[in-house]
Amino acid sequence: MEAEAAAAERQGFLAYGQRLTSGEGGFFFFPIRHHSPACALHLAAALAEIRPRAIVLEMPADFTPLLPLLSHPDIRLPIAIVSVADGEHASDERLPVGYWPFSATSPEWAALRLAGEFGSTVILADRESGARLAATREEKKRQAEEDGEGEPRQDEPREDETGPALLTDEGQLAYSHYADGLVKRLGVRDFNEAWDRLFESRAPEQDWRGFFRDVGIHCALSRLATPAEEIAADDTLAREACMRAAMAKAEALSGEGPIAVITGGFHTPVMIDPPPAEKRAEEAKLPPAARPGIQTKSYLIRYTHDHLDRINGYGAGMPSPRWYERLQQRVADGHDDPFTEAATDVMLDLTQRLRRELPNFTPPLPSLSATVAQARALADLRGLFGPGRAEILDAARSCLLKGEDPRTGSPLMEALLTELTGEGIGEVPRGAGAPPLVEAVRSRARALGFRIEEGTERNRLLDIHRKPRHLAASRFLHVMTLLGTGFGRCVRGPDWAGGIATDVLFEEWTYRWSPAVESRLVALSIDGDTVERAADAILARRVQALGEAGQAKNAHAAIRLLMVAAQAGLARSCGALIAAIGPAVATDPDFGRVALCLSMLDNLQRGRKALGFAGMPGPDELRLIAYRRAIDLLPTLEGAKDEDVPRYVDALATLNEIAEAGAPAGEDEQPLDLDLLDEGISALIDGDLAPRAAGAVAAIAHMSGRVSAEALATRVIGPLQFSVGAPPARVEALAGLLAVQPALLKRTPALLERLDLVLAGFDEADFIEVLPSLRLAFTALAPDETDALAAVIAEVKGSDLDLAPRFSGGLTEAEMLANARLNATFAELMQADGLGLWLEERAP
Repeated sequence: MEAEAAAAERQGFLAYGQRLTSGEGGFFFFPIRHHSPACALHLAAALAEIRPRAIVLEMPADFTPLLPLLSHPDIRLPIAIVSVADGEHASDERLPVGYWPFSATSPEWAALRLAGEFGSTVILADRESGARLAATREEKKRQAEEDGEGEPRQDEPREDETGPALLTDEGQLAYSHYADGLVKRLGVRDFNEAWDRLFESRAPEQDWRGFFRDVGIHCALSRLATPAEEIAADDTLAREACMRAAMAKAEALSGEGPIAVITGGFHTPVMIDPPPAEKRAEEAKLPPAARPGIQTKSYLIRYTHDHLDRINGYGAGMPSPRWYERLQQRVADGHDDPFTEAATDVMLDLTQRLRRELPNFTPPLPSLSATVAQARALADLRGLFGPGRAEILDAARSCLLKGEDPRTGSPLMEALLTELTGEGIGEVPRGAGAPPLVEAVRSRARALGFRIEEGTERNRLLDIHRKPRHLAASRFLHVMTLLGTGFGRCVRGPDWAGGIATDVLFEEWTYRWSPAVESRLVALSIDGDTVERAADAILARRVQALGEAGQAKNAHAAIRLLMVAAQAGLARSCGALIAAIGPAVATDPDFGRVALCLSMLDNLQRGRKALGFAGMPGPDELRLIAYRRAIDLLPTLEGAKDEDVPRYVDALATLNEIAEAGAPAGEDEQPLDLDLLDEGISALIDGDLAPRAAGAVAAIAHMSGRVSAEALATRVIGPLQFSVGAPPARVEALAGLLAVQPALLKRTPALLERLDLVLAGFDEADFIEVLPSLRLAFTALAPDETDALAAVIAEVKGSDLDLAPRFSGGLTEAEMLANARLNATFAELMQADGLGLWLEERAP
């Protein structure tokens, strides 16, 4: 009985599969997998034979206005449609909603091209992209609640609500219980390998009916293995209702010929066999899967092979898109053994790549030939028509890796994976619906020497101080960062906000044009048609956001934003921001934060030429305001909380350093009044200060002549000498001195003698007790200051140790000539070893 039931079940599935392509009721049903070359090839053959009067295609209905653009002859794949949503509030940015990518192997692309050739009406059948995004957000929110995550904290980003989604998601097909069982049954590594064995291996076949019969049965089994409540949990039922409505619309069209229904295979069963009327009525009563009404607009953008490969990680599409393009092309060309031909193409292109990029890893011709032969043998062993992606990778690991552990990574295998993935980037027609901002950014990038026609990551070294074009390129990269495009990443360069490496002449960047860059620009197109206008809008929103976040008086955040804007070349647009910073600094009650603001403003003033503020009085006036405010807050050192004392002493060191450096006025700047600092310090000399703050104040007062060397020694060394307080506290005053004036210990004999006398008087137990605190205090000295102090101590002690710096400050002419000869010899050796390409400077 069980055998009979199983046979009847098999016959039932077989009958179902045959019905799909029988033309039942005037409909042909084509279950597909996105980006599958086998589906695309068989679909093209089917459409050419049946010549449908209408094609019902599973794509968001709001993409319909873009259909004429998709037939433009200048399109080069891969491309994508990006859907952009308006924000919920007037001040919100527009956000990318989702992508619908097209590759050369997309069945949808084949259908659209042939529809134009046959004159078939195309009806896009899926829910609008805005509704689908809303459903995705609701589903993620529901899952988070079920997982116990709840609402994110106020300071946590809501990535699930703002991140773009792939509208070609087919996780229900790739990650179903049936798919898991199939992977185990076939003994393969994942669903992609199972799909390749079952369907991509049949790409050269001529029987499109048999192919879609089997794909349909496979997808029907996937749906049957999926719990009904899981299907009802998202917007699947609502989407399928839209698809059936599109079928009815196509049926009402006049003309002759059948109707082709092309949907993801998971939906096909309810297209050919709709639920009973009463069940559809029950579905209509279900609460909506998502809130409606997200307004969107859609555009064509360029896409990359790399991102097509990445979408495999979301359960949508095929991995290694360039491999499948090669395979599809070989099948379309009518080769007797397209799989082996495509595998040979991969090996030949891999060789060229390795010779160009990794010459030491280039395998010999016999190894390449053996790889193709072994891939072919693996295909025979596995009962396949020819080697696929898995067979190529397995053969390469066997034949091309010598003494390497493939589990730990291999440059050769990484190059092979890149070759299988591809590095192409598509092209959309100029002005074909793309916002002006996108074309403006492309034009600016090309004019500044950025290579955006490829999707690969590149490096750029910019001489920002001596070459105006390089400075313009730097500002373009910074403005693209401000816009949030992810176009570039600064690897090395001056950090004006932190005051680090501000004397560095070069910036080093990595950059890459990706679909995310283009979609972000599309989303920002409402803000303006030029880079500057869009950046001004972003800057205005960032300033507004500071106020909305309760940081309207947070001068530190505002100054950091000013730095970002200046590096982006927007100095002339910062008037409102500069005007807001002044009052915020002047009313900030925290001495440490004001000193930090002063440091940032001092950095900005010193870098005013590179930052675009030369000749503008605003930044220098802000520096004066911050300086005076820091002086006004000096009395807060008295009675400061213990946890604030180290931060306040660091702030005092910053204030003192900037005051000393800024006392003589430079070009385009006003001098800082040192007398103000001296008066403020004088008022603190006898104040109720923590030991560390007292040591710092005494050190600055000594430099101004208000405290003698002997008095300084008593104030700083006294607690250590007379064991005042616990061991760490005894060193606090000395730590304060070293924090603000580390050179005093070397320059003040009385101070050094007193410290030497005290340390010499310690017994071993006392010295060990204070040693950790002493070591921590002396970490305030820079390496050169440590060397200088050691030299002074050695001289005082009469030591004959050579403590002079190990490296001279400069090279003689003879040394430079010798180094030049050595460099030339080294270059000759590199050339002789075939490594000359390593010496070539990359074009900027």
